[in-house]
Amino acid sequence: MWAKRFAVVVVGALAALPVGATPAEDLIAGLRKECRGCDLTGVSFKKANLEGVDLTGAILTDASFHRANLRGATLDGVKASGANFNLVEATQTSFKGADLSRALMYGAQLSGADFSNADLTDARMQTARLTSATLAGAVLDRTVARDAVANNADFTGASMQKTNLNGASLGRSIFDGATIAYAGFVKADMSRASFAGATVLVTDFYGSNLRRADFAGAVLTGNRFETAALTEVSFDQARMRGNFMADGRVQD
Repeated sequence: MWAKRFAVVVVGALAALPVGATPAEDLIAGLRKECRGCDLTGVSFKKANLEGVDLTGAILTDASFHRANLRGATLDGVKASGANFNLVEATQTSFKGADLSRALMYGAQLSGADFSNADLTDARMQTARLTSATLAGAVLDRTVARDAVANNADFTGASMQKTNLNGASLGRSIFDGATIAYAGFVKADMSRASFAGATVLVTDFYGSNLRRADFAGAVLTGNRFETAALTEVSFDQARMRGNFMADGRVQD
């Protein structure tokens, strides 16, 4: 009789356990805060609360975090090509060394986020907020970030080939040592931005605000500064050739 009752209790306890629960389901339910290296390909975390989770090295290809809360989360080294981060809350989130190529980050809150050495090739970041974000060494080739807010952001040593930052707010941001080519900063607010030692080629600064910007030691070739505000801009020791200046003059 005792054995029979024990068996009934055990069966009942097992029946109460979730059947087939996956790591993704546990993350969404808040039952776990870490899934390092997990394969979460194509999973939908739409509107999920993932604040502070550790997804280091996870595979997030084509996953969706649309409107999710990733505040303070760790996504270092993730493989998130094509992932959807539109309108995500990712303040102070770490994406160091992450593959975010083709990722969607429209309207995302990314203030203070760390994208050091991340691959953001072909990412879409229109109107995203990147205030005080770190993008040092990041690859932003063909990234579209029109009208983004990235004041005080750090783009030191970044690769910015055909990057679109038209209309962006970039006051006091740092582009020191960056490689910028065929990029767009049309009508961007870049007051007090620093391009010290940067290489800037065939890039469009038409109508931008560059007051008190610093291009010391930079290489500037074939860029367009027409109608840009260049008050108190420093070109100290910069190597300049073939630029279209604010006064309509073309350099030899």
